[in-house]
Amino acid sequence: MGTIRVAIADDNEAFRETLRDVLQFEQDMQVVGLWRNGEEALKGLEEVHPDVLLLDINMPILNGVETTKQMSEQYPHVRIVILTMHDDESYVLETLKSGASGYLVKDGSVSEVVRAVREVAAGRAIVHPQVTQTVIAQFKERYATNDSWREVLTEREMEILRHLKFGKSNEEIAETLHITPKTVKNHISSILAKLSVTDRTQAVVIALQKKWLTT
Repeated sequence: MGTIRVAIADDNEAFRETLRDVLQFEQDMQVVGLWRNGEEALKGLEEVHPDVLLLDINMPILNGVETTKQMSEQYPHVRIVILTMHDDESYVLETLKSGASGYLVKDGSVSEVVRAVREVAAGRAIVHPQVTQTVIAQFKERYATNDSWREVLTEREMEILRHLKFGKSNEEIAETLHITPKTVKNHISSILAKLSVTDRTQAVVIALQKKWLTT
């Protein structure tokens, strides 16, 4: 992957510029746009062509939810990572449904933002653990399940994925299934590889999106 072109839309000037300085320090990233609200972002996107947009939820004129909806229609190639102080479930589900590829809370670490930029630029999704349970609960309520997972995962891998949905550790899963923690770890590695993700949270989110998990 070449240089990742990143843009930031946030009405907090100090936060916006601090984030710019952090990302500019990364050798594989270039900040190409800084905007105060969604309206400025939509106007500037065509000119600077970012790969990833870091987008605040609560902004004046045009908020992050509405910006995400319009961007998904006008600029579907741009990956959106939502940055917010809020973990309200309506925000989480609404932005992800509208096309966001990631959801992070602002009080997380800088390294999480950097990682998120790389993940979504590579075509993967990322959701902060703080809001993962919200995503799971919302998907459980709204979607039925299907068995298309059988084309991708083994019976044992799906069994383990169901336990991952509840945030269980390798040791807890091993005890329940009467296998060793190392075996659980190997199965999880296989699941992540097959789903092209890097952690168990992403695997659960994808399984929910595909309607593989029980309601």
